[in-house]
Amino acid sequence: MKTLKHILLLACLAMLAAQTACTDYSADDHKFGNVVYLDVAETSEVQAATIKNTLDVFDRTFAATLAYPSDRDETLSVTVDPSLVERYNARYGTAWTMLDAKYYTLSSETATIAAGKTTSETLTLRLQNLLGEGADQTGALPLDETYLVPVTISQSSVPTLGTSSTVWYVVKRSSNITTAAQLGAGNWINFPTLDKYGANSQAWNGLTAMTYEALIYIDQFATSDETSTPVSISSVMGVEQYLLLRIGDTNFERQQLQFDGSGSGSQFGKFPGSDASKNLAAGRWYHVACTYDQATQTVRIYVDGQIQSEETGVGVASSTEDNRINLAMRALYDFYLKNPTPDNEKKYGGFGDAYQFFIGRSYDDYRPMNGRIAEARVWSVARTPEQIWENMYEIADPESDPTLLGYWKFNEGAGNTVKDYSMYGNDGESEIDLVWPDGIEIPKINETEE
Repeated sequence: MKTLKHILLLACLAMLAAQTACTDYSADDHKFGNVVYLDVAETSEVQAATIKNTLDVFDRTFAATLAYPSDRDETLSVTVDPSLVERYNARYGTAWTMLDAKYYTLSSETATIAAGKTTSETLTLRLQNLLGEGADQTGALPLDETYLVPVTISQSSVPTLGTSSTVWYVVKRSSNITTAAQLGAGNWINFPTLDKYGANSQAWNGLTAMTYEALIYIDQFATSDETSTPVSISSVMGVEQYLLLRIGDTNFERQQLQFDGSGSGSQFGKFPGSDASKNLAAGRWYHVACTYDQATQTVRIYVDGQIQSEETGVGVASSTEDNRINLAMRALYDFYLKNPTPDNEKKYGGFGDAYQFFIGRSYDDYRPMNGRIAEARVWSVARTPEQIWENMYEIADPESDPTLLGYWKFNEGAGNTVKDYSMYGNDGESEIDLVWPDGIEIPKINETEE
């Protein structure tokens, strides 16, 4: 990806070739003439505007930016230019059409960058009337069709910066999942109500089977963090040293899923063995799941709805009241603190901070999942292969199923709270506001594959 410095250098060379402002050395020693561009085009001139199919309005914001401040107000015109669609299609080998004008509006067609400043006021491209009219949504923007909206600086009091003066918004109202949260160092999900003894957490304990599942997209299988601390694990979800779905381990494939069932309710250890043929790849969406059933002594890992690894005859030899699966152990510790009897201390006194359920974290802050997540779920049953495959992207009527212990769709799109759609209401929280990337679209492979 070109840096801004590189882009400006190329622009300067181009202006030299045209015998323009590159020989204009100002008093503050700028080595090139000033230029203006659209801030969103600094990283990419193509911007995805993938829209959730329940939204009627969708806004994308941008601003005009100078390379360095001017000593006067700089004015410019910004327009939607349908004539640029042909240029885009020729460049990228597409055949997309211009979005009908009834579906968009610009908040303003002029912008001003004040003297001494480098950025204009924020402008908004509003995508509107997306749901049409009435219950039958007459005139709605068609689902899963792609359109273009080119926005460009059409006039300016200073030269424009090449390709960064135009941005093509690729507009699609999608039937797929279009929202996910970005996780990483410092950005992980904890569950305050799950750590307290009460109605929210009771169903999570005393289990004989379980399932974790989520949609994940790994940006990077990091091998060290920002402080150069070695990293060998990406944490997906679960309880450290008990029941945890993660990627990688010490002396284990860094990109391979591992289900750690070291807890008293599972006892099957780390599953499966190292196998490079089972590695995941960065830069694509996966549905991942793991199940364990005490009754059948069966453990499984699923990738994209299919069994990737399976073993039977493992785990606890026989299911008893003393070796049930407890996924909300902090709640049992909370019960002990409120009821500090010797018996409760013996049973729950060791369930301290180490035994918490997280999404995107385990043990400490140095094992994050560097990527995106959606549709995370926890069940009190071992879901069948058919159930895993058929329900990867949505659970119908989640509040009616008592075996669905937690269901976080990650469809908020803003803030640091993630709603639990199950009947138990254990909303998740991040310590800082989550990042919600644009342009998310998760294809439904169970609708396109045999």
